[in-house]
Amino acid sequence: MQVVLPIVLGLIAVACGAGAVFLLMQATQLKRQLQDANQHIEALRQAKGQLDQMRAQYGQLQQALELARNDDRQKVDWLDAQQKEIDWYKSELESRPKITQKRYKILTLGIKWTGKTSLTLKWANPLVDLGTLQGTKIERYERTVSHVLTKEVLTEHVFEIGDWGGEHIVDAQQELIMEEIHGLLMVVDLAGKDGQKIEPARIQEQLREFQPQSLQFFFSPKTLASCKAVVLFINKSDVLSGTPAEVEREARGYYKSLIDSLERYKNNIDIRVLVGSASYGHSTHHLFSHFVEKILPKNAYDPQLLQRMKQDISGSSALSRTAALPAPPVPQQVRPNVR
Repeated sequence: MQVVLPIVLGLIAVACGAGAVFLLMQATQLKRQLQDANQHIEALRQAKGQLDQMRAQYGQLQQALELARNDDRQKVDWLDAQQKEIDWYKSELESRPKITQKRYKILTLGIKWTGKTSLTLKWANPLVDLGTLQGTKIERYERTVSHVLTKEVLTEHVFEIGDWGGEHIVDAQQELIMEEIHGLLMVVDLAGKDGQKIEPARIQEQLREFQPQSLQFFFSPKTLASCKAVVLFINKSDVLSGTPAEVEREARGYYKSLIDSLERYKNNIDIRVLVGSASYGHSTHHLFSHFVEKILPKNAYDPQLLQRMKQDISGSSALSRTAALPAPPVPQQVRPNVR
């Protein structure tokens, strides 16, 4: 009995030790599992944060994608609308007539400071500021006269006006020879630049410039074949006093020899003499109507042009009656010395 008790106690002690070791091992394992669980929990927390972040990014991407889709749909709609517009314009262009242009050349010439450019612009480009003009060798201006539709062709009729500087009359003569000219505007004056009274010497100079021997170069066979109208415009009539009829007769008297020389060609070309003032607009408005009437074919008139012509016809008729009055004798002091 005494022997068994120690053995039992020993076994109990061994069992307790073994149990303690087992418990220690279990505790260590559980501790290790707890640490692993904490690490997994932390990893899960980080993963959840990343997932929430990715969900937010995904939401932003979804919004951006929707915006891009909306923008793309809008662009597609725009392209469809543009294509429809292009198709409409294409059909309009195909149905519209072809546009052509017919040009009529009118040449303006005279010695320096006669007011050629001011006069030309008064009827070729009435909106220009005459205060900005300077002397020039040549300027070309255009004025659309009418638009006429015939079948499938729209013809634009245009006056092309060449304004030659006074010191380049020889060059102007060359253009008359080389080009097809439809109208000629010869400008003379009664006074020089900023003149306030008649200048006999200046009138003499211009009469010499356009003496009969010189005029033959302006009326070559080529010019006679193409030119329809010649206008002699006696400028700066504001230096004369009297009624319009008196001013007309007096101005024509100073240039009677030139008028007589020009009228030698009236069987081939329409010759017209106008007296006026480019600065004040006297008689300048008749130039457009006159060139239209003499140069433009009747089938080139459009409604707007016809209306304009009706407005000018009364004034033109009155001016024609005045021009038909006999001219007084040329004052002795300015009678031309034609060589």
